Amino acid sequence: MSQQPPATGLLLPSRETLLWAESDLAFVIEAARRAEKAGYDSVWVGDSLLARPRGEPIALLAAVAGATTRVTLGTAVLLPLLRNPVSLAHALATLDRIAEGRLIVGVGPGAELPGTHAELAALGVPSDRRVNAVLAAVERCRRLWRNEEPGLELRPRPFQPGGPPIWLGGSGPRMLRLAGTTFDGWMPFSPTPAVYAEGYRAVREAAEGAGRDPDSVLTGAYLTVAVADSPAAATEELDRYIRAYYGVPGEVMARAQACHAGTMESAREWFAAYREAGARHLVLRLARPDLGDYHDAARQILAGAKA
Repeated sequence: MSQQPPATGLLLPSRETLLWAESDLAFVIEAARRAEKAGYDSVWVGDSLLARPRGEPIALLAAVAGATTRVTLGTAVLLPLLRNPVSLAHALATLDRIAEGRLIVGVGPGAELPGTHAELAALGVPSDRRVNAVLAAVERCRRLWRNEEPGLELRPRPFQPGGPPIWLGGSGPRMLRLAGTTFDGWMPFSPTPAVYAEGYRAVREAAEGAGRDPDSVLTGAYLTVAVADSPAAATEELDRYIRAYYGVPGEVMARAQACHAGTMESAREWFAAYREAGARHLVLRLARPDLGDYHDAARQILAGAKA
């Protein structure tokens, strides 16, 4: 088992505020402040331009950086193909400076869905070979951060030497190999702890095969959770949330993503199962279909995740 210390993060409600709070992004900043005060180790934001709209993640995290002092800031996940690689490297270096090195950049190619193709088409970006394009963008960012691109000096340099760590979101065979050989961390949607454990083994094997210390690849898990007094009430909350967020029933999304609906006791056991499977950094998305009592729920869920 990795010596990476256990950590718990909160996915900030950047999409939820568009759905239920009239795009009040100040709610997101306040959620970050309260998460830090409650004891979360990190706060994260997602990314989508048109498919599942929300506040722009780099801009949001810059505001969060100014409103917090301790928590790690992360993207779960950033879609590099929505941005020019040079501009992306510049924006992330600036954010890492503002955050004084508290940044983790989770990236992904986007799901194979019509919305992914549509938002890339709106930017004039090809949507085939997305994994290759993400790899090229990541490598160019790293070269720019290390000042290794001939004839191009990008400033400011990131606060973290060589740039912020880059984690990969994904769980297909190729993505697992890349997480082990190329990236600083891995954070999938794995729908069950058993699936996560299988992926974790594959990531470590890929790292060893590439001559890397497998413990150097940090591990996270993206978990969506609804907690209520009864399993039935929690299941209804999760379903309403997923239908509003993705437009499909909760049971459909649970086949592809880690989703749990139950009591606090069952959630605590579920979190522990992912930690046992190898996930050291849990990133929790609260399934609150109207943001009611969001801050209290975030505090209570943290207690279960740290137990």
